Amino acid sequence: MKGIVLVLLLSGIVMLSGISIYDIQYTTNPGRDNTYPSKYAGKAVTVEGIVTAINFKPGGFFISEPAGGPWRGIFIKTGISSVQIGDKVILQGTVDEYFGMTCIQDVKALTVRDTNQPVPFANQVTTGQITTPDQAEAYESTLVRVQNATFVQSRGNGMRFTINDGSGACSVRDNFDFEMNRKLKSGEVFSAFNGVVCYAFGEYSINPRSSTDFLVMAPVFNQNRSWGRIKSIYK
Repeated sequence: MKGIVLVLLLSGIVMLSGISIYDIQYTTNPGRDNTYPSKYAGKAVTVEGIVTAINFKPGGFFISEPAGGPWRGIFIKTGISSVQIGDKVILQGTVDEYFGMTCIQDVKALTVRDTNQPVPFANQVTTGQITTPDQAEAYESTLVRVQNATFVQSRGNGMRFTINDGSGACSVRDNFDFEMNRKLKSGEVFSAFNGVVCYAFGEYSINPRSSTDFLVMAPVFNQNRSWGRIKSIYK
């Protein structure tokens, strides 16, 4: 076990310290239901990272290793918390699978070590990668960014729809439950679309944290101007 030191015994539970988010998340085993469960499921761990998203609808927030990258984000399933995006936190909890998404729950200790830290850069991906489980799993709970993706169709009430940058349509969900300031239209193109990749109900989805996470491309109007007849000065 890479970099793991046994440091704490709580009620007969060995707490694993010095373990990274990458260690918890990385796996090549799809499991029985193709959800790629963590090999540390059921283990008590201590991890640290930068808060990248808060107010996730089931209750919780997301952290990532400062450098960002695939396999380096995780969902912290907890109740009310005062953490903010950019906080550097260290916490203790138990690794579990929440509807197929690896998380840390039963948080017993959480300390904010610093604030206003740079948020890791979003991973540049295609919509097709988020549709394909063996590729999407690497980006679970991380911030991602797609470019030039088109709004395909709505999938019911709220902000649930699909987008496609030409590599395959992927799902968008509203698990951060923010107020939309406009209604999106079929065929609109997002020059940039950011969000956290989540897994639930048998699919991966991109979940924008607020309306500032996506930018609708401004339409281009070609105006034909008539300059009238231009009389030649040459004979």
